[in-house]
Amino acid sequence: MRDRARLRALAGAKSRRATPKELRDAAKRVKEIEGELLQIDLQPETKWGESRLQRYHRVLRLRSMRQHFEAVRPLDTSDQPNGALLALAMTVMTVLLCAFCAGSAFVGIQFLHQKPDPIAAAAAFWDNMENQAYAEVEASYLSPTLRVQFENNETNLFESEAKQADANYGQITNYQLLSQAGDLTQNAQLTYLITRGTHTTYKTTLLLVLHAGAWGIDDLGAAINPQAAGLPPPPSITPTATSFNDARSPAFAA
Repeated sequence: MRDRARLRALAGAKSRRATPKELRDAAKRVKEIEGELLQIDLQPETKWGESRLQRYHRVLRLRSMRQHFEAVRPLDTSDQPNGALLALAMTVMTVLLCAFCAGSAFVGIQFLHQKPDPIAAAAAFWDNMENQAYAEVEASYLSPTLRVQFENNETNLFESEAKQADANYGQITNYQLLSQAGDLTQNAQLTYLITRGTHTTYKTTLLLVLHAGAWGIDDLGAAINPQAAGLPPPPSITPTATSFNDARSPAFAA
């Protein structure tokens, strides 16, 4: 009880600041305590230490107390994981997390710095031309300026001209990139060797311009007008008077 009261007194003293008078009294009290300690006789073991026999009995007593404590409160180590295994698992998880973060950062940087390729855009244009997907070509691969020029007409002028070229010279069956010019960052001039049908070939140059981060064809060249590349005009097919009269003759009617 005395110890508890003293502890409460110490706690109360620590919870507030001492006054100057209390500080002066405290210094005086410390000197008095030092004088009292000098008058107290020390035990022999304090001056010279304990004997070997006393130390032996003390060790036996401590060992007995530890055994009794372990018997009453056994240490439960069944659920504790292996420290080395836990450290290895944490190391592996840390390495994997760092690798994932580094990979994600690298992919993000590559994506942000990725630039559209005019050659790839032109290749997609020719692939759609081979498949005669003219509506897709007009909607996705022509520049806004060129698309407006074709849309100013009441009919679909681009599709009609492309189909007319297929009828006159054959469908596009192959394309080959011959040369490229321009800075390839804002504009590009790509020259191709185009094959229509089985053996009709001619050269044409596409002019591509970068619009709002996407490449668009600003000039088709002779893509849908092979005659502009030097090919002869197709022969015109008109009905003859003989065939018309034969259709109206009595023998044909009979």
